[in-house]
Amino acid sequence: MTLLKILTEPAILIITVFFLFFIMTVVRNYAKVQKNLSSVSGFLKTLNKKELSYRFQQLDEFMSANSYTSTAWEDFKKALIFPEKLYIASQNAKTAGDFKPEIYLTLDASYFFNEESLVYSKINNKFIQTMPTLLTGLGPFFTFLKMAVAFTEVNFSMESNVGNSLNSLIANIQIAALCSVFAVGFSLLFMFIEKILYNRMCKKYYLEIQKELIRLFDVVTSEKFLIDLVKESKMQNVTNEKLLKALPDNFAKAVAKSLGETTTPYLENILYSLNKLNESMSKNKGGDVVDKLF
Repeated sequence: MTLLKILTEPAILIITVFFLFFIMTVVRNYAKVQKNLSSVSGFLKTLNKKELSYRFQQLDEFMSANSYTSTAWEDFKKALIFPEKLYIASQNAKTAGDFKPEIYLTLDASYFFNEESLVYSKINNKFIQTMPTLLTGLGPFFTFLKMAVAFTEVNFSMESNVGNSLNSLIANIQIAALCSVFAVGFSLLFMFIEKILYNRMCKKYYLEIQKELIRLFDVVTSEKFLIDLVKESKMQNVTNEKLLKALPDNFAKAVAKSLGETTTPYLENILYSLNKLNESMSKNKGGDVVDKLF
């Protein structure tokens, strides 16, 4: 039995077609993942930790626009701690290099950007995982089907047909056995090819995204953040208490200063004017100025 005749057998041909269809499906799905994740990875590599404070809006828009990262990014932003000076840096990019960025992450980036969120949820992963089982299942199905058809073609009614019937039966049994062999072989080959494609087209890029996010965002635990928050709160309370205690004294000083700088010179000017007026009237008419007025 030649190889060409074996490959052209309907049962084996159907198994081969299923194998090629599954391979093309995997390549098409993984190519989409590679295209999207590689663009994200490439963009993250262009960012610098020192520039992150005033380029965060650009990062936010890019990650939100990509359908493969938008959902994970929204959850990721909720775990970030933004400093007040981030707003100042975003308004004035020239001052961004004057301080170290302090956008902290409370959870590890792999919690949000992982296989499930970046790859499995974007493809029909359950169907891909059942493809080897389907290929293996086609083997016994066509084996028993071929054997059943072969036994129906046996004709022992005439002695002259016995030899031909046995030869045909043996040939069909061989084809039936080869159906299982091809099905199992294609199943093993599919798993081998699928793992190689996954590692090169998917796993490589989602690991790069995790690595870049870890490089850009420093992780701070919730406990440490709460401790820092308590310390900052205590410092603010002490500062506010000092300001409240100094408020009456500062207010009195401000009032005295205002009177000294504004009211006193005004009164002095009035007295000076009255003295001048008194001298002038005394020279012209003589006598008491007040008596002259009344």
